[in-house]
Amino acid sequence: MKKRLQPLTKGFILLECLLALSILTTTVFLLQTSQVHALKETKKSQEELQMLRVLYEETKERRYYPMKEANFQVIRDGTFSIVYQKSPMAKAKISSPQQDWAIIREK
Repeated sequence: MKKRLQPLTKGFILLECLLALSILTTTVFLLQTSQVHALKETKKSQEELQMLRVLYEETKERRYYPMKEANFQVIRDGTFSIVYQKSPMAKAKISSPQQDWAIIREK
């Protein structure tokens, strides 16, 4: 009687599962990393947009009122500091703990 040879596939299924799991884990890790980066960039853009919006609103409001002093400072929402300057050139600058923006009017 002939003996049947057993195929050597017992360890193949385990190896295949480990490889698939490692590929899935790597893909999930890369996706999570890119999502965290995208969220940080979105938050940074939103803060920048909010700063520019506050600067625009304050400048638009103060445009029609003459400033009595050369330098005038406004603190809004406890996070933004806006400084208006008349001389040597008109300038509006907004500051937050992370960044600064300025509008300069040249004559």
